[in-house]
Amino acid sequence: MLKFLFIVFMLFVLFVFLFGFSILRLLFGGLFGLRPKQNRQQTQQQSARQNASHATHSKKIIDSDEGEYVEYEEIKD
Repeated sequence: MLKFLFIVFMLFVLFVFLFGFSILRLLFGGLFGLRPKQNRQQTQQQSARQNASHATHSKKIIDSDEGEYVEYEEIKD
């Protein structure tokens, strides 16, 4: 029973330590402008996604019947 409580206590201490470390890292990163560097693959993927989204948004899609004259008759009651 004592071993189980010791293991639970050690896991709790580890969790608190990791949580505190992440909070400190976040605070120091915000204060001093330190940001983790992205690796080359992530940067390439982001630029490829931006280029793909820009290409799809800048293309103009026009239907084949766009601009054709359609005759209609307005019916008034």
